[in-house]
Amino acid sequence: MKVCVVGAGPCGLTTIKQLLDEGHEVVCFDKNADIGGLWLRHNGDDEQMKAYDNLHLTISMKLMAYSDHPFSGDRVFYTRKQYFRYLAEYADRFGLRPAIRFGSQVTDVRRDSGGWAVTVRHDGVESQETFDAVAVCSGPFKTPNRAIPEIKGFTGEIVHSSEYRNNKRFQGKKVLIVGLAESGADIVREIGDVADTATLSIRSRAYLLPRVFNSTRTTDHGTIRSHHHEMLRRATDYPFAYESFWGRTTIAEVVFTVVSIIYGIATTALGALRVLTEKMVPGRRPAAPTVNPFGQPAHPPQLDIDTPHTDENWDFIRTWNRKSHPDGSWAQRSIFSKNVSFVPSITSGKVLLNDSGIADADGTTVRFQDGTAAEFDTIVLCTGFSTDEISIGELRVRDGNVRNLYKHFLHPDHQGTVAFIGFVRPFSGGIPICAEMQARYFAQVCSGTLRVPRNIDEVIDREKKWEEHWTALSPRHTESIPSNIVYLDSLAREIGCLVPMWRMILNPKLFIQLWFGPFNQAGYRIVGPHALGRSAVDDLYSELVDNRREMALRMSLLQLMPSHVHPEHMM
Repeated sequence: MKVCVVGAGPCGLTTIKQLLDEGHEVVCFDKNADIGGLWLRHNGDDEQMKAYDNLHLTISMKLMAYSDHPFSGDRVFYTRKQYFRYLAEYADRFGLRPAIRFGSQVTDVRRDSGGWAVTVRHDGVESQETFDAVAVCSGPFKTPNRAIPEIKGFTGEIVHSSEYRNNKRFQGKKVLIVGLAESGADIVREIGDVADTATLSIRSRAYLLPRVFNSTRTTDHGTIRSHHHEMLRRATDYPFAYESFWGRTTIAEVVFTVVSIIYGIATTALGALRVLTEKMVPGRRPAAPTVNPFGQPAHPPQLDIDTPHTDENWDFIRTWNRKSHPDGSWAQRSIFSKNVSFVPSITSGKVLLNDSGIADADGTTVRFQDGTAAEFDTIVLCTGFSTDEISIGELRVRDGNVRNLYKHFLHPDHQGTVAFIGFVRPFSGGIPICAEMQARYFAQVCSGTLRVPRNIDEVIDREKKWEEHWTALSPRHTESIPSNIVYLDSLAREIGCLVPMWRMILNPKLFIQLWFGPFNQAGYRIVGPHALGRSAVDDLYSELVDNRREMALRMSLLQLMPSHVHPEHMM
């Protein structure tokens, strides 16, 4: 097929790669002068959505990498510049640039007798080209959400987080930050350092997750497949929507569960023996790292960048998280903020927190719902982006809700020829690997080796309801998914790159690493189309495994217990 790809950011790049792997002819249009999307910085980008100066990834590079260009080494948090260099390496390694037409903006997409007529503006001149299929990879970060009626009467400066680059313009000002997300956490911290006064206004709370665990490890090193399945599949009465290793066969699921318990207990015993041996033999235990994943000293311990692991900061996070789930549930049902670097700003008093919400504004005075009021020079909106209309020409997503697409990406009305790739946000995990798996699926559909489900509307409806249940406390974030692991496993099963259950059972080491070990997308390149074979297995086994013993015991015991005891054990 001749396929049009819109956008050459992280999602567009992997889409080009997966389509080329399947032998398709690919033309990508991007309005910028180079690859990278929001990671590309250039003069004159002040009003565009771009990564800000001091950005660090909120998940480690292990999970922000593509499975066909894995990150080697310990899990660390890359900076904005480092991640852009990674994208450039990816594009150059696989020769993606020749497929990209830079400085070209797609202005319209229409059905015609030959497929899809795509209109493109380049150097002020519009032209049209016909394609068999279209992948929209331009992302949801287009239209900043500035529609905050409560601040309509404010006459001071209003800045959206998409315009934020650094804190220089806020020096000595009275600043109100509205809303909090992962980027918002950095903005609160940085503005709090230089403003005359700073206030954070929120109405609801994302679930806070520190990026650093035990002072030397990334928290996402503890992202375990068995934990996600246990939390969303067994410890609830709500029907599980996705398919995993065992499919929908009850017998297969029982066999898998029994084997996981046996292997889990064995792993615990062997792990305990290994720890005992390391204690008895001098020099056997590896030396502890001297720096944390941000490159900062491991001691004193940190929870996040410049965020000391103190009782005060930790208690603040726990209290915040309890308030984020007022129903008292233990399973997270709101979006995560994998960035707690703003916490010291509040506990130290640099930034005031008002969680009552804004009532109204008059001039430079802002009144809050709790009856208090304050004067501000500037309001910074960390209020996300509008998803009311995700469309290009005739390509429209119903209600601007990507849950109305198959697996968040494949349009049900166009026989598999239209995909919106990358419009997904896992509670924890990376968008790039989600986009890669969506693109692998789409490329196979274009090749005819994978068919769109006949009951696609029924599946969309079932999975949409499941996601709405598990994201009920973040109803506006329709791009969110509660687990990247169960989502990716379901895609992998259809693509044919999920390791078969029988192969796992016959290979205990592989079973334990995939089920109890740190999640690593290399597992999707062991088998199936365009597999990397041994190199993928080696990458999977390269991960530190000293937490498998704890997770194996924890998950094995929980699988033996009735679901009503889970809240007590999973907090």
